[in-house]
Amino acid sequence: MPKESLREKLNGNELDLSLSNLETVPVKELAALPKATHLDLSNNLLTVLPDVFCTLTHIIRLDLSKNALNELPKDFGQLENLQHLDLLGNQLKTLPRSFCMLKKLKWLDLKDNPLEDGLKKNAGDCLNEIECKKCATRILMYMTDLDEQLDKQWEAKKKKQELAEAKQKEKEEKEQQRKRQEKKAEKERRRREHEARRAQELLANNGDTSDEEINAVREKLKFKESLKGKTGRGQGSRNCILLVLFSFLALFAALLVAIDFHCITSQKDYMCTTYWQPLRVQVIQTWEYLWGSLLEFYHKHIEEYFLTTAVF
Repeated sequence: MPKESLREKLNGNELDLSLSNLETVPVKELAALPKATHLDLSNNLLTVLPDVFCTLTHIIRLDLSKNALNELPKDFGQLENLQHLDLLGNQLKTLPRSFCMLKKLKWLDLKDNPLEDGLKKNAGDCLNEIECKKCATRILMYMTDLDEQLDKQWEAKKKKQELAEAKQKEKEEKEQQRKRQEKKAEKERRRREHEARRAQELLANNGDTSDEEINAVREKLKFKESLKGKTGRGQGSRNCILLVLFSFLALFAALLVAIDFHCITSQKDYMCTTYWQPLRVQVIQTWEYLWGSLLEFYHKHIEEYFLTTAVF
């Protein structure tokens, strides 16, 4: 419908589009007429209202009576300035949840609609002005309570879902733990089988297959495996410590040799005669102590290494 024809029907703030055989609402043209706060769309062929109809927030009075509406847009409550709403003679069974947002609604007619029981009971007869005003008040209260109930149900459903997810997660974690334990048990079983095979091979080579000897060999193999594991874990760290210590001592020794050589060749050097000569003996004693400690540390670990690798 052209915007010009709508302007022709505009009388002050009232726009009468009743009895126009409309099947759709010309929302775009209506949005261009913000002065049309009283809109009459009664006695048309409307079955639904487009979602964009809810952007016409300037509407104060709306007449949708005697159409074939079977539902209202879910965002119908965005018509925040609506005060008068006539829905007489449609096919409405329910109202959208957002209906409770129509806080300014003072007049409502829901007669001749196949309303669900709760709405029908609160709507009343609406046979006069007073009853239609009461209808608006009761329906708003009913929809507000319904909205709160639905929120509570949603919260309960959400908590139930979260609880179910938590239980599922706990179940999955237990299943993963079970699998880890089974894997660990299988690894231990294979290790024991390997030890048993090695024990049997050793005994077969020695020509002795008694149970006591098998058990003794198994214990020796188990002890040796654990000892190798410990040796392997500590070997890297010990090598690193030894390397750092040797590097530090080598640098320290090189520095002492350079200072001593300089002072020997320069007998008249004031720094040498004053500081180095009195400390020379103490430095040599310190060096001998450090060297002795290093040798003791080195021999101790070398001997431990040979002992652990030569247990059997």
